[in-house]
Amino acid sequence: MDVLTEYLNRLSSSEDKELAIAMNQIISDALPDAEIRISYGLLGYYQPKQVCFFGINKQHIGFYPTDKPIEHFKDEIKTYLSGKTTLKFPKDMDKVPTKLIQRIAVWNLEN
Repeated sequence: MDVLTEYLNRLSSSEDKELAIAMNQIISDALPDAEIRISYGLLGYYQPKQVCFFGINKQHIGFYPTDKPIEHFKDEIKTYLSGKTTLKFPKDMDKVPTKLIQRIAVWNLEN
């Protein structure tokens, strides 16, 4: 069983599974060579270092890019920032900032 399937099996609703598939595609498009692992109950992307994580939560999609990009993207992420390094997105893919997620992932990989 691949890692994405293992993560999907942990989700209870088909809607959450669809969100996870979409988020995985967004991040995988930005990090095509990343290894995906489950860590802390989240999908983590490593290339070879830890780049970012995401998780489908009860009320939101959590995106965890580690702390380095938070300062760099502070003006663009302020409406999503929750806590020190957590970005919360609505559980509606039309409202998820796809390009921003990809830019953060690539920047974090390169820096």
